[in-house]
Amino acid sequence: MLAKEITTKDGRPMVLIPAGEFIMGSNEFPPEMPMRNVYLPDYYIDRYPVTNKDYKKYMDETRAFAPRHWGGLEIPAGFEDHPVHRISWYEACAYGEWAGKRLPTEAEWEKAARGTDGRRWPWGNEFCEENALVWDRGEFSMTASVYAHPAGASPYGVYEMASNVEEWTADWYEAYPGSDYHCGAYGGSFKTLRGGSSFFTMNHARCAYRCFTRPEDFGIDNIAGCGFRLSLTAADNELTALSA
Repeated sequence: MLAKEITTKDGRPMVLIPAGEFIMGSNEFPPEMPMRNVYLPDYYIDRYPVTNKDYKKYMDETRAFAPRHWGGLEIPAGFEDHPVHRISWYEACAYGEWAGKRLPTEAEWEKAARGTDGRRWPWGNEFCEENALVWDRGEFSMTASVYAHPAGASPYGVYEMASNVEEWTADWYEAYPGSDYHCGAYGGSFKTLRGGSSFFTMNHARCAYRCFTRPEDFGIDNIAGCGFRLSLTAADNELTALSA
């Protein structure tokens, strides 16, 4: 029997997302269509986004470059538990390789965020400002601690999947199967981002929302850039999961 939570090399807790179908996509906006049932096998996903403190540990072991928003080699005081951001897709993948994990697919990210019932936000179908750092709040904080919104957890107990920082996924930005929508961004040039950020609205924080940018991009000054969390295929790591 698979453990419900494991801890991996980077010391971060991962939550089991059990095998089964879930409702993916929406019928609200063309890039999210069509809404459909998708089956996924067992997998694990980080309970929280990768934080500045996590990334500093990785830097110390690998001599990786510091995130752009630090302004140097040390974490800005008081931001240790904030999500790391202004990280390119390639840098996120390099961290994943070091940690023995990988970026989640869009489907894995969305199931972990919304569960199986097709809800709009991780906590339900009504938006709650207490659960997310979005532009609508009028606070204009760039990031918040990954522990700042305890009531915003998904049905699986995964946090900060609505706003704070956008998160990289493994997938190229393409049309969903069965879609007849055409977009100039399709074609293998852009990677998909999920979750919205403090720079966007509650609509962008919906579980089904999709955004995109080039994999070498990481954001611009004074705006929350791209962050990430990682996944692990349970079937490929059974011994690790069982021994945790």
